[in-house]
Amino acid sequence: MDAKALGRRIAEARVAAGMSQAQLAAALDQADHITVSKMESGTRRVSATEMFAIAEALGKPLQWFVMDEVPAAISRRTDAGFDPDVTAHMDEAIELLADDIRSLMRKELISTVQRPESSVPSRHEDAEQVAHEARKRIGVGNEPVIDILSACEELGMYVFVGNYGESADGACVIVDGDGKSAVAATVINAEQRPGRKRVTASHELAHWLVGDAYDAHNSDSETMVKSVAIHFLIPREGAAKLWSEHPHDSPRRRAIRIAGTYRVSWTATVNQLKNIGLIDERERVSLARDLPVTSDFTAVGIPYRADLLVAPRLSPRLAAAVVRGYEDAKLTRKHALQMLRGSISDAELRPRDEAPFEVIDGDA
Repeated sequence: MDAKALGRRIAEARVAAGMSQAQLAAALDQADHITVSKMESGTRRVSATEMFAIAEALGKPLQWFVMDEVPAAISRRTDAGFDPDVTAHMDEAIELLADDIRSLMRKELISTVQRPESSVPSRHEDAEQVAHEARKRIGVGNEPVIDILSACEELGMYVFVGNYGESADGACVIVDGDGKSAVAATVINAEQRPGRKRVTASHELAHWLVGDAYDAHNSDSETMVKSVAIHFLIPREGAAKLWSEHPHDSPRRRAIRIAGTYRVSWTATVNQLKNIGLIDERERVSLARDLPVTSDFTAVGIPYRADLLVAPRLSPRLAAAVVRGYEDAKLTRKHALQMLRGSISDAELRPRDEAPFEVIDGDA
Protein backbone atom coordinates (compact mmCIF):
# COMPACT_ATOMS: atom_id res chain seq x y z
CA MET A 1 0.00 0.00 0.00
CA ASP A 2 1.16 3.55 -0.68
CA ALA A 3 2.93 4.91 2.41
CA LYS A 4 1.13 8.25 2.31
CA ALA A 5 -2.27 6.57 1.97
CA LEU A 6 -1.47 4.31 4.92
CA GLY A 7 -0.33 7.33 6.90
CA ARG A 8 -3.62 9.11 6.22
CA ARG A 9 -5.51 6.07 7.43
CA ILE A 10 -3.50 5.95 10.66
CA ALA A 11 -4.07 9.66 11.28
CA GLU A 12 -7.80 9.34 10.56
CA ALA A 13 -8.17 6.41 12.96
CA ARG A 14 -6.14 8.17 15.65
CA VAL A 15 -8.27 11.31 15.48
CA ALA A 16 -11.46 9.23 15.52
CA ALA A 17 -10.19 7.43 18.62
CA GLY A 18 -9.53 10.77 20.33
CA MET A 19 -5.81 10.11 20.76
CA SER A 20 -2.89 12.47 20.32
CA GLN A 21 0.26 11.45 18.48
CA ALA A 22 2.02 11.30 21.85
CA GLN A 23 -0.62 8.97 23.27
CA LEU A 24 -0.38 6.64 20.29
CA ALA A 25 3.41 6.71 20.54
CA ALA A 26 3.14 5.66 24.20
CA ALA A 27 0.83 2.79 23.25
CA LEU A 28 3.47 1.66 20.74
CA ASP A 29 6.30 1.99 23.31
CA GLN A 30 7.88 4.80 21.33
CA ALA A 31 9.90 7.49 23.07
CA ASP A 32 8.03 10.47 21.58
CA HIS A 33 5.45 11.50 18.99
CA ILE A 34 8.01 12.07 16.21
CA THR A 35 7.82 8.43 15.08
CA VAL A 36 4.03 8.57 14.82
CA SER A 37 4.26 11.89 12.96
CA LYS A 38 6.58 10.33 10.40
CA MET A 39 4.30 7.30 10.01
CA GLU A 40 1.33 9.55 9.35
CA SER A 41 3.21 11.66 6.82
CA GLY A 42 4.39 8.54 4.98
CA THR A 43 8.10 9.30 5.48
CA ARG A 44 8.71 6.32 7.78
CA ARG A 45 8.01 2.69 6.96
CA VAL A 46 5.51 0.93 9.21
CA SER A 47 6.44 -2.66 10.03
CA ALA A 48 3.88 -5.46 10.18
CA THR A 49 4.37 -5.75 13.94
CA GLU A 50 3.77 -2.01 14.39
CA MET A 51 0.70 -2.17 12.15
CA PHE A 52 -0.85 -4.87 14.32
CA ALA A 53 -0.13 -2.78 17.42
CA ILE A 54 -1.57 0.37 15.84
CA ALA A 55 -4.76 -1.46 14.84
CA GLU A 56 -5.18 -2.80 18.38
CA ALA A 57 -4.47 0.56 20.01
CA LEU A 58 -6.94 2.42 17.78
CA GLY A 59 -9.67 -0.23 17.89
CA LYS A 60 -9.79 -0.83 14.14
CA PRO A 61 -9.50 -4.10 12.18
CA LEU A 62 -6.17 -4.37 10.37
CA GLN A 63 -8.06 -4.70 7.06
CA TRP A 64 -9.40 -1.16 7.44
CA PHE A 65 -5.92 0.38 7.24
CA VAL A 66 -4.72 -1.44 4.12
CA MET A 67 -7.84 -1.73 1.95
CA ASP A 68 -8.60 0.43 -1.06
CA GLU A 69 -10.69 3.47 -0.25
CA VAL A 70 -14.31 3.41 -1.39
CA PRO A 71 -15.79 6.36 -3.27
CA ALA A 72 -16.62 9.37 -1.10
CA ALA A 73 -20.21 9.40 -2.39
CA ILE A 74 -22.19 7.17 -0.04
CA SER A 75 -25.97 7.14 0.02
CA ARG A 76 -27.42 7.13 3.54
CA ARG A 77 -31.03 6.87 4.63
CA THR A 78 -32.11 8.38 7.92
CA ASP A 79 -34.91 10.64 9.09
CA ALA A 80 -33.30 11.35 12.45
CA GLY A 81 -30.43 13.55 11.30
CA PHE A 82 -26.77 12.55 11.22
CA ASP A 83 -25.23 11.34 14.46
CA PRO A 84 -21.46 11.64 13.81
CA ASP A 85 -20.64 8.55 15.88
CA VAL A 86 -23.29 6.42 14.17
CA THR A 87 -22.34 7.74 10.74
CA ALA A 88 -18.67 6.92 11.32
CA HIS A 89 -19.56 3.42 12.52
CA MET A 90 -21.73 2.76 9.47
CA ASP A 91 -19.18 4.25 7.07
CA GLU A 92 -16.51 1.91 8.45
CA ALA A 93 -18.87 -1.05 8.11
CA ILE A 94 -19.66 -0.29 4.48
CA GLU A 95 -15.99 0.32 3.63
CA LEU A 96 -15.10 -3.12 5.03
CA LEU A 97 -17.99 -4.77 3.18
CA ALA A 98 -17.02 -3.08 -0.09
CA ASP A 99 -13.43 -4.23 0.37
CA ASP A 100 -14.56 -7.82 0.97
CA ILE A 101 -16.71 -7.71 -2.17
CA ARG A 102 -13.80 -6.35 -4.17
CA SER A 103 -11.60 -9.17 -2.85
CA LEU A 104 -14.18 -11.82 -3.77
CA MET A 105 -14.43 -10.35 -7.28
CA ARG A 106 -10.65 -10.57 -7.70
CA LYS A 107 -10.80 -14.24 -6.67
CA GLU A 108 -13.66 -14.75 -9.17
CA LEU A 109 -16.01 -15.92 -6.43
CA ILE A 110 -18.65 -13.35 -7.33
CA SER A 111 -19.22 -11.47 -10.56
CA THR A 112 -20.40 -8.01 -11.41
CA VAL A 113 -23.60 -7.12 -13.24
CA GLN A 114 -24.22 -4.65 -16.01
CA ARG A 115 -24.41 -1.20 -14.49
CA PRO A 116 -27.79 0.50 -14.83
CA GLU A 117 -27.95 2.78 -17.84
CA SER A 118 -30.88 4.80 -16.53
CA SER A 119 -30.42 8.15 -14.85
CA VAL A 120 -32.41 9.66 -11.99
CA PRO A 121 -36.00 9.95 -13.26
CA SER A 122 -37.48 13.40 -13.69
CA ARG A 123 -41.11 12.26 -13.33
CA HIS A 124 -42.92 9.86 -11.00
CA GLU A 125 -44.17 7.95 -14.06
CA ASP A 126 -40.56 7.27 -15.05
CA ALA A 127 -39.66 6.25 -11.49
CA GLU A 128 -42.52 3.76 -11.52
CA GLN A 129 -41.22 2.33 -14.80
CA VAL A 130 -37.73 1.83 -13.31
CA ALA A 131 -39.30 -0.10 -10.43
CA HIS A 132 -41.48 -2.10 -12.84
CA GLU A 133 -38.46 -3.13 -14.92
CA ALA A 134 -36.56 -4.18 -11.79
CA ARG A 135 -39.48 -6.34 -10.65
CA LYS A 136 -39.68 -7.84 -14.13
CA ARG A 137 -35.97 -8.74 -14.05
CA ILE A 138 -36.39 -10.75 -10.84
CA GLY A 139 -39.69 -12.29 -11.94
CA VAL A 140 -42.02 -11.15 -9.15
CA GLY A 141 -44.66 -9.37 -11.20
CA ASN A 142 -47.03 -7.65 -8.78
CA GLU A 143 -46.44 -10.07 -5.91
CA PRO A 144 -44.72 -9.11 -2.62
CA VAL A 145 -40.93 -9.25 -2.53
CA ILE A 146 -40.63 -11.62 0.45
CA ASP A 147 -36.84 -12.08 0.69
CA ILE A 148 -35.62 -8.62 -0.21
CA LEU A 149 -31.94 -9.48 0.28
CA SER A 150 -32.13 -12.17 -2.41
CA ALA A 151 -33.98 -9.74 -4.67
CA CYS A 152 -31.29 -7.11 -4.15
CA GLU A 153 -28.58 -9.64 -4.99
CA GLU A 154 -30.25 -10.56 -8.27
CA LEU A 155 -30.09 -6.88 -9.18
CA GLY A 156 -26.42 -6.56 -8.17
CA MET A 157 -26.61 -5.19 -4.62
CA TYR A 158 -25.08 -7.16 -1.74
CA VAL A 159 -26.30 -6.43 1.78
CA PHE A 160 -25.19 -6.94 5.36
CA VAL A 161 -27.66 -6.44 8.19
CA GLY A 162 -26.00 -5.31 11.43
CA ASN A 163 -26.62 -3.27 14.56
CA TYR A 164 -25.81 0.44 14.15
CA GLY A 165 -27.75 2.30 16.82
CA GLU A 166 -31.22 3.80 16.90
CA SER A 167 -30.61 6.79 14.62
CA ALA A 168 -29.18 4.95 11.61
CA ASP A 169 -31.11 3.30 8.78
CA GLY A 170 -28.72 2.21 6.06
CA ALA A 171 -26.04 3.17 3.58
CA CYS A 172 -24.93 2.11 0.10
CA VAL A 173 -21.86 2.55 -2.07
CA ILE A 174 -21.09 1.40 -5.62
CA VAL A 175 -18.13 -0.98 -5.92
CA ASP A 176 -16.66 -0.61 -9.38
CA GLY A 177 -15.77 -3.58 -11.53
CA ASP A 178 -14.44 -3.06 -15.04
CA GLY A 179 -16.18 0.26 -15.60
CA LYS A 180 -19.16 -1.14 -17.50
CA SER A 181 -20.24 -3.59 -14.81
CA ALA A 182 -20.20 -3.31 -11.05
CA VAL A 183 -21.98 -4.25 -7.85
CA ALA A 184 -23.20 -2.26 -4.88
CA ALA A 185 -22.48 -2.79 -1.17
CA THR A 186 -25.14 -1.90 1.39
CA VAL A 187 -25.49 -2.08 5.16
CA ILE A 188 -28.89 -2.05 6.87
CA ASN A 189 -29.52 -1.29 10.53
CA ALA A 190 -31.27 -4.24 12.20
CA GLU A 191 -32.45 -2.06 15.08
CA GLN A 192 -35.25 -0.45 13.05
CA ARG A 193 -38.79 -1.81 12.65
CA PRO A 194 -39.18 -4.61 10.05
CA GLY A 195 -41.28 -2.56 7.60
CA ARG A 196 -38.88 0.37 7.82
CA LYS A 197 -35.87 -1.88 7.20
CA ARG A 198 -37.45 -3.16 4.00
CA VAL A 199 -38.10 0.40 2.87
CA THR A 200 -34.45 1.24 3.63
CA ALA A 201 -33.20 -1.74 1.59
CA SER A 202 -35.44 -0.71 -1.31
CA HIS A 203 -34.31 2.92 -1.00
CA GLU A 204 -30.64 1.97 -1.31
CA LEU A 205 -31.51 -0.41 -4.16
CA ALA A 206 -33.21 2.49 -5.94
CA HIS A 207 -29.97 4.51 -5.77
CA TRP A 208 -28.19 1.60 -7.41
CA LEU A 209 -30.88 1.11 -10.06
CA VAL A 210 -30.71 4.72 -11.24
CA GLY A 211 -26.91 4.79 -11.16
CA ASP A 212 -26.79 7.44 -8.44
CA ALA A 213 -24.95 6.54 -5.23
CA TYR A 214 -25.36 9.88 -3.54
CA ASP A 215 -28.13 11.02 -1.24
CA ALA A 216 -29.04 14.67 -1.87
CA HIS A 217 -31.50 15.14 0.96
CA ASN A 218 -34.61 17.19 0.19
CA SER A 219 -33.63 17.45 -3.48
CA ASP A 220 -35.72 16.57 -6.51
CA SER A 221 -33.45 13.62 -7.30
CA GLU A 222 -33.92 12.18 -3.81
CA THR A 223 -37.70 12.47 -4.22
CA MET A 224 -37.46 10.43 -7.41
CA VAL A 225 -35.25 7.82 -5.72
CA LYS A 226 -37.88 7.44 -2.99
CA SER A 227 -40.52 7.07 -5.70
CA VAL A 228 -38.59 4.21 -7.32
CA ALA A 229 -38.21 2.54 -3.91
CA ILE A 230 -41.88 2.57 -2.92
CA HIS A 231 -43.08 1.47 -6.39
CA PHE A 232 -40.62 -1.44 -6.16
CA LEU A 233 -42.10 -2.51 -2.81
CA ILE A 234 -45.78 -1.75 -3.52
CA PRO A 235 -46.61 -1.94 -7.24
CA ARG A 236 -49.65 -0.02 -8.40
CA GLU A 237 -51.50 -2.98 -9.95
CA GLY A 238 -50.90 -5.26 -6.98
CA ALA A 239 -52.13 -2.68 -4.47
CA ALA A 240 -55.16 -1.78 -6.59
CA LYS A 241 -56.12 -5.44 -6.90
CA LEU A 242 -55.98 -5.99 -3.14
CA TRP A 243 -57.91 -2.78 -2.55
CA SER A 244 -60.71 -3.72 -4.95
CA GLU A 245 -61.07 -7.29 -3.63
CA HIS A 246 -62.52 -6.04 -0.34
CA PRO A 247 -64.96 -3.24 -1.24
CA HIS A 248 -66.94 -3.52 2.01
CA ASP A 249 -63.90 -3.02 4.26
CA SER A 250 -63.02 0.42 5.56
CA PRO A 251 -60.13 2.29 3.86
CA ARG A 252 -58.06 1.69 7.00
CA ARG A 253 -58.62 -2.07 6.94
CA ARG A 254 -57.83 -2.25 3.23
CA ALA A 255 -54.65 -0.22 3.83
CA ILE A 256 -53.66 -2.58 6.65
CA ARG A 257 -54.07 -5.55 4.32
CA ILE A 258 -51.77 -3.92 1.76
CA ALA A 259 -49.16 -2.94 4.39
CA GLY A 260 -49.14 -6.47 5.80
CA THR A 261 -49.10 -8.23 2.45
CA TYR A 262 -46.23 -6.17 1.06
CA ARG A 263 -44.57 -5.88 4.50
CA VAL A 264 -43.98 -2.15 4.31
CA SER A 265 -44.07 0.46 7.08
CA TRP A 266 -47.42 2.12 7.73
CA THR A 267 -46.31 5.63 6.76
CA ALA A 268 -44.79 4.44 3.49
CA THR A 269 -47.91 2.40 2.71
CA VAL A 270 -50.42 5.22 3.16
CA ASN A 271 -48.17 7.58 1.21
CA GLN A 272 -48.10 5.11 -1.66
CA LEU A 273 -51.88 4.66 -1.57
CA LYS A 274 -52.14 8.43 -2.01
CA ASN A 275 -49.52 8.35 -4.81
CA ILE A 276 -51.49 5.81 -6.84
CA GLY A 277 -54.85 7.48 -6.26
CA LEU A 278 -56.54 4.99 -3.92
CA ILE A 279 -56.98 7.61 -1.16
CA ASP A 280 -56.91 11.39 -1.09
CA GLU A 281 -54.73 13.68 0.99
CA ARG A 282 -57.28 14.04 3.78
CA GLU A 283 -57.52 10.24 4.12
CA ARG A 284 -53.74 9.91 4.01
CA VAL A 285 -53.29 12.31 6.93
CA SER A 286 -56.04 10.59 8.94
CA LEU A 287 -54.69 7.09 8.32
CA ALA A 288 -51.08 8.07 9.06
CA ARG A 289 -52.11 9.12 12.57
CA ASP A 290 -53.90 5.84 13.33
CA LEU A 291 -51.06 3.33 13.58
CA PRO A 292 -52.13 -0.33 13.33
CA VAL A 293 -51.31 -2.94 15.99
CA THR A 294 -50.75 -6.69 15.68
CA SER A 295 -54.43 -7.56 16.08
CA ASP A 296 -55.30 -5.32 13.11
CA PHE A 297 -53.19 -7.52 10.82
CA THR A 298 -54.61 -10.69 12.37
CA ALA A 299 -58.15 -9.42 11.71
CA VAL A 300 -57.52 -9.22 7.96
CA GLY A 301 -55.90 -12.66 7.82
CA ILE A 302 -52.29 -11.60 7.33
CA PRO A 303 -50.11 -14.53 8.49
CA TYR A 304 -47.16 -13.88 10.75
CA ARG A 305 -43.88 -13.82 8.87
CA ALA A 306 -40.58 -13.80 10.70
CA ASP A 307 -38.41 -10.72 10.26
CA LEU A 308 -35.69 -11.72 7.78
CA LEU A 309 -33.63 -8.56 8.30
CA VAL A 310 -32.14 -9.54 11.65
CA ALA A 311 -28.50 -9.16 12.65
CA PRO A 312 -26.14 -10.54 11.70
CA ARG A 313 -27.33 -11.50 8.23
CA LEU A 314 -25.37 -11.46 4.99
CA SER A 315 -26.82 -11.67 1.48
CA PRO A 316 -27.22 -15.40 0.67
CA ARG A 317 -25.08 -15.46 -2.47
CA LEU A 318 -22.38 -13.39 -0.80
CA ALA A 319 -22.27 -15.77 2.17
CA ALA A 320 -22.18 -18.73 -0.25
CA ALA A 321 -19.25 -17.17 -2.13
CA VAL A 322 -17.29 -16.79 1.10
CA VAL A 323 -17.92 -20.41 2.14
CA ARG A 324 -16.97 -21.68 -1.32
CA GLY A 325 -13.82 -19.59 -1.21
CA TYR A 326 -12.89 -21.19 2.10
CA GLU A 327 -13.67 -24.72 0.86
CA ASP A 328 -11.58 -24.14 -2.28
CA ALA A 329 -8.64 -22.82 -0.20
CA LYS A 330 -8.93 -19.33 -1.70
CA LEU A 331 -9.64 -17.91 1.77
CA THR A 332 -8.19 -18.81 5.13
CA ARG A 333 -10.61 -19.89 7.83
CA LYS A 334 -9.94 -16.70 9.81
CA HIS A 335 -10.52 -14.48 6.78
CA ALA A 336 -13.70 -16.35 5.84
CA LEU A 337 -15.11 -15.94 9.34
CA GLN A 338 -14.28 -12.23 9.26
CA MET A 339 -16.11 -11.88 5.94
CA LEU A 340 -19.13 -13.80 7.26
CA ARG A 341 -19.44 -11.23 10.09
CA GLY A 342 -21.01 -13.59 12.60
CA SER A 343 -23.72 -14.85 10.23
CA ILE A 344 -21.95 -18.23 10.48
CA SER A 345 -19.99 -18.98 13.63
CA ASP A 346 -16.68 -20.80 13.93
CA ALA A 347 -18.53 -23.86 15.22
CA GLU A 348 -20.92 -23.77 12.25
CA LEU A 349 -18.18 -23.57 9.59
CA ARG A 350 -17.22 -27.09 8.65
CA PRO A 351 -13.48 -27.84 8.73
CA ARG A 352 -11.90 -27.89 5.31
CA ASP A 353 -10.77 -31.26 4.05
CA GLU A 354 -7.05 -30.78 3.42
CA ALA A 355 -6.53 -34.34 2.08
CA PRO A 356 -5.70 -34.31 -1.67
CA PHE A 357 -7.54 -37.57 -2.33
CA GLU A 358 -10.46 -39.36 -0.73
CA VAL A 359 -9.85 -43.03 0.11
CA ILE A 360 -12.89 -45.10 -0.80
CA ASP A 361 -13.53 -48.46 0.89
CA GLY A 362 -12.43 -51.32 -1.33
CA ASP A 363 -9.80 -49.32 -3.23
CA ALA A 364 -6.92 -50.59 -1.13
